[in-house]
Amino acid sequence: MLIADRVVKLIPGGEVKTIYIDIGSSTIKVYAVEEKAVKLQETKSLPFKKEISPDAGLSENLKKELIDYVNSVKDKYEADRIKVFATAVFRKLSMPAYRRLADDFFEQTGLCFTVVQHELEGFYLEQALSSEYISNTPLLLINIGGGSTELVIKESGNIVERYNLDIGVGTVLQDFPFLNEKHSQHSLRDVVDSIKNKLPIIESTTPVAIYNGGELTYMKLVGYNLKPNDVFDDADHPNMITPTDFAAKNEEVYAKISINELESLMSDDPLWMHGARACSAIAQAVIEQFGVEKLVPSDSNMIHGTAKQEYRSVVLSGSFRKHLPHILEIKKTLSKRGVEILSPRFEEPKNPGEEFVVFSGEEGMSPLELERYHLDMIDNCDALIVCSVGGYVGASALIEIGYAQAIGKRIIFTEKPEEFMLQTLPAEFGL
Repeated sequence: MLIADRVVKLIPGGEVKTIYIDIGSSTIKVYAVEEKAVKLQETKSLPFKKEISPDAGLSENLKKELIDYVNSVKDKYEADRIKVFATAVFRKLSMPAYRRLADDFFEQTGLCFTVVQHELEGFYLEQALSSEYISNTPLLLINIGGGSTELVIKESGNIVERYNLDIGVGTVLQDFPFLNEKHSQHSLRDVVDSIKNKLPIIESTTPVAIYNGGELTYMKLVGYNLKPNDVFDDADHPNMITPTDFAAKNEEVYAKISINELESLMSDDPLWMHGARACSAIAQAVIEQFGVEKLVPSDSNMIHGTAKQEYRSVVLSGSFRKHLPHILEIKKTLSKRGVEILSPRFEEPKNPGEEFVVFSGEEGMSPLELERYHLDMIDNCDALIVCSVGGYVGASALIEIGYAQAIGKRIIFTEKPEEFMLQTLPAEFGL
């Protein structure tokens, strides 16, 4: 059986489902997506952060454990497609180390190991949090991590300001080492004021904020006074809370609810609660500083955004001579979904059916210049989509596939290519 033949399984009854495998520094999360509804299926902990180096890659034992687990997921969940995205420490891999891992992974699972760069992850997160927010009221996105916090301000759907702050759960715990005693030995007010002193000074307020990182689940477990979200309609964001109610419950978490009680609320991962007090203080400092009036807690993450819009921009490849109508139809469909098509730029051929098709608007460019432009756009895109009708891949497309493969770009064939070597290259099959 060829590698490509192992990628797709059909679900009994024809049900459509996509499985996303999200690989971080120490945790693998498996999600099922049906009609854009994202459901976490299972998690597994593996110490990638401890057993990876930029040049050597993953240790052989850990790589085997990863591959074995992914194959078990394939066998367990029948899906029309499975996609694997890695972040965090995997971004530090050198290109040779990444290729070795990606090749071994593809050969043994039939799946592509795609490393999502930080900028694209940010796009996915913004899609997850705010794609349904249509109000003109300024919006603040709050993303708190272990060592940093990202704040994004959006107005009328556009990002107008972005702050990357060296403040995170870990830094707060360093500054306030007795935060996780039975009851915090530091007052909430002292912690919040200390954080506010490190925040940017702003000229205008943002009345609405979305606060992500499992915070919806956390607030429900702890008993925050959540109200129905009356700001925007989104099934993933059903609730909101006022800053007054948020601060009042935070005070209880610091002074009245013990750390053991918090741990007991999340028995599957009790240590998660060791970041709760620090994280809540950061969020409270931010909403006070930015004049937030309504706070929307969120469980959404990168995969929720991926399910809504997987590509910011793509390059379309294929035989413009043989299959131009098909390619233009794909271009039209992707454009309607908000995807930017970097190349081809134009749609009206000057010489349809000839050996090298030139579009209106490109008359002054030679075939070499046009091909160079196409390759330059591959550098800038999220994925190269090869329109391989009937498995056919033309000569120019072969150049583009080779180039994309060399720079580690994501490659997606609309149909399984007929050439054997193209089936052995790490790639995805089907849009």
